[in-house]
Amino acid sequence: MKRLIPLPLIFILFSLFSAEMLFSQTHPDSLVQRVDEIFADYDDNSVPGCAVSIFRDGQSIFTKGYGVANLDYGIENSDSTRFYMASVSKQFTASAAQLLIIRGELDESDPISEYVDDWPDWASDVQVRHLFSHTSGLPDIYGLMRIGGMDINDVMDLEDYVEVIKKGEELMFEPGSDYSYTNSGYTLLAFLVQEISGMSFPEFVDKEFFEPFGMSVSHFHDDRTRIIPNRAISYQVSNGDIRRSYPGNFQGVGGGGLYTTHQDFEKWEQFWYGNLSWEGGITRQEAEELKQTLISPTYADGELMDYRRGIRVSVRKGMETVSHGGSFSGFKTNFMRYPQSGISMVTTCNRGDADPQSFNDQIADYLLQDQFEEYLSEYSGRYINQELPAEYLLKVEDGNLHLERRLSPNGMMDEDEKDKWTAGSWDFEFFRDENGNIEGFLVTSGRAEDVEFLKEEN
Repeated sequence: MKRLIPLPLIFILFSLFSAEMLFSQTHPDSLVQRVDEIFADYDDNSVPGCAVSIFRDGQSIFTKGYGVANLDYGIENSDSTRFYMASVSKQFTASAAQLLIIRGELDESDPISEYVDDWPDWASDVQVRHLFSHTSGLPDIYGLMRIGGMDINDVMDLEDYVEVIKKGEELMFEPGSDYSYTNSGYTLLAFLVQEISGMSFPEFVDKEFFEPFGMSVSHFHDDRTRIIPNRAISYQVSNGDIRRSYPGNFQGVGGGGLYTTHQDFEKWEQFWYGNLSWEGGITRQEAEELKQTLISPTYADGELMDYRRGIRVSVRKGMETVSHGGSFSGFKTNFMRYPQSGISMVTTCNRGDADPQSFNDQIADYLLQDQFEEYLSEYSGRYINQELPAEYLLKVEDGNLHLERRLSPNGMMDEDEKDKWTAGSWDFEFFRDENGNIEGFLVTSGRAEDVEFLKEEN
């Protein structure tokens, strides 16, 4: 979905807070207690679970595993467990391809046909830049595989996946005119890196990033026979029934494929915050240009999108976020960075029913409660419709906005974007006066649309 991203003035105020100030009232014991509460259902040595790490300016301030990485042998999850990162891998794929652009070896305006033999005419307008932002219009490769009777567990290499993409027959839309998340784009980016560098895609990432950064146990998995010590096995959990999930023959890279640990991911966070020293591979000048380009604005049909290059840049409760999630065959992953606060977190789970984004949101709600409540405070108050008559009370608690109303979906509200919120199946759109002050909201529920409530003056 395309989203217009506002950048409220409050961002500037938040940027004045240092990481130390944000943590000045957070006692380590209370942080441990809160995170333990969030993962309480997985704190059991008989079920699969998650590992979570919290970073401040790229340095780990908390890390812990919950549940078991491998039920056959009772090996517990920890910061040294090697998790399959699913689509969190995309930022590494984007980094590899972008590095070639920076070096002048790849041009983002080039058509894909410049690099892929027998590229079909129906996709002749797809350019390299479209692959990064999911604006190519290419059908998703895994959807094509399912339709074509192929199985994710079939033995295929990178070239095989590209051949599947070429058989898609038609684009979903004109390249650059719309957004549709597709793994095909990142599969092709990995292929372009391989073709231009003369190395396999995993070898290139190892040489330019993993080896110089000391990410010694990270790799893109393009060889199903490779031994992965201390890896997590994924499971599907349903009504207490636990079944192994991961397809052992899968070796696709680009859209996914990364195995890493929380210890190694900390090096990646240090790189992003400028706190990592390294020798070889990407240069420091290239690194700065790379990081800036990956978060630079992208557009579809002239509209600003939250998806950039392998990461999403959005806003949550008034604070800018850089994030990505992943889901594949029982692995669930999410990383979330709040750049202005210096806080970031990564949660990796080896069970298909887990919701790591929700876990990271709850951690942020705890750590950044004061900052969130400052932003949310303008929404709090009493809202009245004199005609019905009806009255809603919105209040801020524990870093969240809550709705109170008889016979309505009482509870925590979720922000879709600036001034647009939901509570259950109800939609709320706030409106403002010429000075930017909230005057009221329009609420929609079912077939009752845009019912106006005005905010009571203090």
